[in-house]
Amino acid sequence: MILPKVAKPTKAEENDAYELATLRDKDTCQRCRRDCGPTARDHRVNRSQGGRTVVSNLHVLGLDCHKWATEHPADAQAEGWAAPSYAEPSEWPARRWMPVYGGRLHLSWVLYSNDGEITVITEDDAALRMYGAA
Repeated sequence: MILPKVAKPTKAEENDAYELATLRDKDTCQRCRRDCGPTARDHRVNRSQGGRTVVSNLHVLGLDCHKWATEHPADAQAEGWAAPSYAEPSEWPARRWMPVYGGRLHLSWVLYSNDGEITVITEDDAALRMYGAA
């Protein structure tokens, strides 16, 4: 599928996106929630594949988890840590740990917006968005 051309963010807009994603994710690896190395803002759709530096296309991963996602792109995509090159990141499901009862965390499917908001979606909705079937 060919997507319409979208203006590339300015350097200032990219810096704002990095900062907002860092704040949203509390500068903590969203895959393992542990100290797996220095954190980085990871592009869910790689820049080399046309991914833009916007908040919905970024999440924080530690070095080890970032390396894993880079070395295992199919698994990273299936598990919600990456998105395919044709995807619109704000519509493509991502995974993250969300607080539930008593302060515990639950690995949830979510959508990221470009203003830093997170919307939790069901596993069925994630499957429908990713594979066209629940």
